[in-house]
Amino acid sequence: MDILDEMTKSEIVEWLRSQVAYMFRPPKKSDLLFIRWQRKSKLLGEKDRENIRELEKVDFSKRDKYAKRFNASSDTEEKLSLLKKMKPYEDLLTKNIAASQKIRKEYKKLDKLYESIDIERQKESGSRARQ
Repeated sequence: MDILDEMTKSEIVEWLRSQVAYMFRPPKKSDLLFIRWQRKSKLLGEKDRENIRELEKVDFSKRDKYAKRFNASSDTEEKLSLLKKMKPYEDLLTKNIAASQKIRKEYKKLDKLYESIDIERQKESGSRARQ
C-alpha cells in the first residue's frame, strides 16, 4: 500500500512543505490544474468507453427485423405488437444518446479547464519575468 493513502490531507501538506524540493520549486497553480485535467480526462474517457460498451452489448438486428416487418405490415394489431417489441431498443438507444450528450458537455468543460492551464502558465511565466 502506498504510504500516501495512509496519510491525512494535513499530514501530506505538512510533509510536502518540509521537503527541500518544495523550497526550491513549490507547486504552481498550473501544475494543480494539469493534475485535475489529467484525472478528469481519464475518468471521462472511461465513462465514454463504458457508454459505448453498453450499446455494443445489444443486438439491434432484432429491432431492425421488427422494423422491417412493421413497415411491411398493414395489420394494426401486428404493428402495435411490433412497436411494443421495439420499444426496449428505442428506450436504450434514447438513454445512450442522452448519456453521450452529457459526456460531450463534460468534455467541453474539460476543454475549458485545459485552456485555463495555458492561461495560468502565461501568468506564471509573466510573474517570473518580473522577478
